[in-house]
Amino acid sequence: MLAIGRTLNKLSLVATPRIGSVVAVRHYASSEENKKRQPGLTKDNLPDLKKVDSILDFPTQKANSLDQPQIFSSHRPAEVVLNAITDIIDSPLSPGEQSSLMKKALVIKRVVNMNGKGKQPSMYALVVVGNGNGLAGYGEGKDEEASRAVRKATNRAIKNMRYFDRYDNRTLAMDLTHKFHATTLELRSRPPGFGIRTNHYVHEICRCIGLQDVSAKVRGSTTPMNVIKATFEALSNQKQPEDIAKMRGKKLADVQHVYYGGQ
Repeated sequence: MLAIGRTLNKLSLVATPRIGSVVAVRHYASSEENKKRQPGLTKDNLPDLKKVDSILDFPTQKANSLDQPQIFSSHRPAEVVLNAITDIIDSPLSPGEQSSLMKKALVIKRVVNMNGKGKQPSMYALVVVGNGNGLAGYGEGKDEEASRAVRKATNRAIKNMRYFDRYDNRTLAMDLTHKFHATTLELRSRPPGFGIRTNHYVHEICRCIGLQDVSAKVRGSTTPMNVIKATFEALSNQKQPEDIAKMRGKKLADVQHVYYGGQ
């Protein structure tokens, strides 16, 4: 402490002489000078408020969906305009029937595309839709946002809907075995009241189609995309008993309906 005190005593304030006698004077704006940075509004430069400005004006009502019906301004990027999602779906179903469909988003995951710019992340969605009465389909969608990816996949699923034949409007006509890549799927018809005892992805597909008594076994790869696509391919490629009877030149008799009264 003594050493610090001695050093402080040695320090002294020395007045530094000014170099030159010229003193810089700052000029501030005074109220006497009525100079404005911008000219005031007159009849000539008054903006037309009847026209909608593409930047300053925003819609007051909140949109209920992701569709964007308004016309984009010229400064909006083209890729944003092309990426807009609309409710116009090329399908024979009416809008009321489309809204009443069962929609199941079975797969939603993050994927990465590697290109020259590096890793480009995006969201992938796979959606299954159906009316529960033999009409069903699936679709895939990819976008930066998960909600938009699901919307794209749903629209494509509605476009890809097709009819699947059912025996007695509840089960399959015969047992099926189908192989899709590394996935082997076995579908079996079951008696009334058996229920749906299958893989959870196959279970949702059967509910959308309207199959009530089915059992299934998935062997090999259980990747969700492979299982879903294998199920739709197996149901699409199934042969009906009437077609097999025509090929063999035989007469077909439904034993369950003729001898057991459909029970």
